[in-house]
Amino acid sequence: MLLSSLVNAQATIAHFGDWELENGKVLKNAKIGYQTYGKLNQDKSNAILFPTWYGGKGESLKPYIGREEMLDTLKYHVIVVDALGNGISSSPSNAELQDGEGFPEFSIRDMVHLQHKLVKEVLEIDHLYAVLGISMGGMQTYQWMATYPSFFDKAIPIVGSPKLSVYDLLNYEIFKEMLSNEIKNNTHNPTFLMLEYALGLTPRYYSKFKKSKVEFFDEIKQEAKEYDVRDLYSQMLAISNHDLQSDLNFTNATSLKDVFKGEVFIIYTSTDSLVYYDSNIDLIEELGAEFLDLKSDCGHYAFSCEIERISKTVKDFLN
Repeated sequence: MLLSSLVNAQATIAHFGDWELENGKVLKNAKIGYQTYGKLNQDKSNAILFPTWYGGKGESLKPYIGREEMLDTLKYHVIVVDALGNGISSSPSNAELQDGEGFPEFSIRDMVHLQHKLVKEVLEIDHLYAVLGISMGGMQTYQWMATYPSFFDKAIPIVGSPKLSVYDLLNYEIFKEMLSNEIKNNTHNPTFLMLEYALGLTPRYYSKFKKSKVEFFDEIKQEAKEYDVRDLYSQMLAISNHDLQSDLNFTNATSLKDVFKGEVFIIYTSTDSLVYYDSNIDLIEELGAEFLDLKSDCGHYAFSCEIERISKTVKDFLN
């Protein structure tokens, strides 16, 4: 989720004024950061939305974009969107009127609503070819399927989840408690990031680890300093409340199968201890969706370790 996300984003900023969130609170001076790659074709049929993962910024996704990469910029117009709370789009760390504890709680659904507004009203694109995302980006992809099911043709959630397990919720409560304490005490203890790495990778991965304990822990301590824990906490709140049910209830649907009629390719790894994979398997069976189990020693971070494998299968699916 946090892996390889520490880069400075060069984003265009779209402003939306005061925006009412789904909980009824108002996000003042709402803004969304985005970057585009590749040319939009004449009939605007080649646009792909690619939202960021937990703690990540748009620049983090560059390894997946390019002529020889997962998203071919000679074929597709790729729209990378900074999720709320990532320090580029509206976040506790950059809100002039609602900074810190005054920043309103938002949801994955709020992220998607603003992304839809960006695509339709700012970029003037009425239909997307595909939506794909990694980790929290995968959760946003599932949310797109529930909230705007007719707005795009192909969905590719990667190590995300359509429905959180009790195991997920337990871990996310621990993360929230850690981050909340950091905010209250105005400290920067790296324990939250240590837990992220412990859950994000597998024991088998660490059995082959070459770095010394001192070197590895020093790297984690240094990396932890680069994050604003207020932003991480705001996104963790959104993740821990991820739930598609209200959208499904609105249309009297019982499953994403009832609302999304496009093609779906689900990528997960059965070694994932950070975003449990079981609900992906259930949905694959319901949808008859194409899928790939990475079965990687990298666990959740297979999205980085297995980038070449993921890129090849996604390319094939998109083509």
